[in-house]
Amino acid sequence: MQELGSEDRARLAENLARLRERIARAAEVAGRDPAQVGLVTVTKYAGPAYARALLELGQRDLGENRVGHLLSLAEALPPELAPRWHFIGHLQRNKANKVASLLHALHSLDSLALAEKLSERREPALPPLQVYLELRLSDEPGRSGGEEAELAELLERARSLTGLEVVGLMGLPPQGAPEDARPHFRRVRAAAERLGLEARSMGMTADLEVAIAEGATVVRVGRALLEGLSEEARS
Repeated sequence: MQELGSEDRARLAENLARLRERIARAAEVAGRDPAQVGLVTVTKYAGPAYARALLELGQRDLGENRVGHLLSLAEALPPELAPRWHFIGHLQRNKANKVASLLHALHSLDSLALAEKLSERREPALPPLQVYLELRLSDEPGRSGGEEAELAELLERARSLTGLEVVGLMGLPPQGAPEDARPHFRRVRAAAERLGLEARSMGMTADLEVAIAEGATVVRVGRALLEGLSEEARS
């Protein structure tokens, strides 16, 4: 398969190192251990050469929000690179069977029907699929997730499914300035604590510092890694 050119690979390595430094600095400012904050690098903006370069640079956790793109990348990448795939967008129930045994984690569980389908289609020999319940933070069109009361019931039911392990909450705040996201991130953290969930998937390129200050344990970043890369590297 095609590989990134030397200049693009060097720039990607710089961007990844800079991003990890941002995460570490934000954690330290918040009085947290940087090791408490995981990174999922979003590959939806680019192709297999880009994903392969991330894996070869030691970044195993890759995030996708389109099933078709996820499947094409997974097929193109050598299995020995062992990516851990995270699905970060809304997953339709009729596509769950395609990814149930491919994913390491789903960040957007919002219905019992989807939970049951994933558990049913997960290969028994695999570890349980890690899932984050999605808390709806916005009424913007296209946003998914549920209210906290709905998620409490979903959590109880999902915990009985052998193919899943509910690990935390995910929240996507409304569009706006990074500081505007703070109360929404606080809401995710408070809801997670009330539900007894330790992991919190929140924060992206623009607002990751705010998210980490408010307790994010996983941030999902794509655009920050593409700075300075050629158009060829994005295809």
